[in-house]
Amino acid sequence: MVNMNNMDEGNNNKNASTISISTAYHDLSHLISQDMLVYPGDPQPKFEPIATMERDKINVTRIVMGSHTGTHVDAPKHFFAYGTGVDKEPLNKFIGETMILDLSDVTSGKGITDVDLDNYYKVIKNNDILLLYTGTNDKWKKEKDPESNNFTYLDLSAAEWIVDRRIKCVGIDTLSVEKYGFKEGLTHEKLLSNNIGIIENLNSNIREFAGKRMFLVCLPLMLKGIDGSPARAILFDIAG
Repeated sequence: MVNMNNMDEGNNNKNASTISISTAYHDLSHLISQDMLVYPGDPQPKFEPIATMERDKINVTRIVMGSHTGTHVDAPKHFFAYGTGVDKEPLNKFIGETMILDLSDVTSGKGITDVDLDNYYKVIKNNDILLLYTGTNDKWKKEKDPESNNFTYLDLSAAEWIVDRRIKCVGIDTLSVEKYGFKEGLTHEKLLSNNIGIIENLNSNIREFAGKRMFLVCLPLMLKGIDGSPARAILFDIAG
């Protein structure tokens, strides 16, 4: 076991509490590949060798992909023209105690509402990170040609519930917290304007931990002025 600070955003960690977590970890990140599922309209990743062992005695690869490829973090700039980029997002927003909620009973293509989240109010604390298991990734894994636009999302009422309960970050196992084909990104705007972190496209491993309180570390790349970044999302068990 190791001790970790349960960091509280905006206090420079002066009031951070210490908890014990396991050294074993659970990876909630998607493998990035050239044939992976991406949000409709986003570019497929491309890997291009620019140096090879045969020719140059080393391997170097050019990687081309969208900023919201695979498991990723959204920055305010994603929905606000003058919003900050992912390099300005405080990392403590994506690190801390986490409740994983089972919302797999919400029909695919429908929104998670405040009523759905209110079923869990007794186990949620201020400054928690919420990870939402919808089962969408389970469904896609079983289908040869998944309908990538038919995913569960966060209704605006759920975003308001998250803001009101001072949740610091929310993650989901679908391509977006926003309804596909949205005309206004009200859910993103509500969350991002209230400094709430957004993690999208967690993998199906999240199912194993539904109903548990754990510790999350999710680290985006430090990309200057960019609207989002692929991230590595790791869960740890909390001792005791």
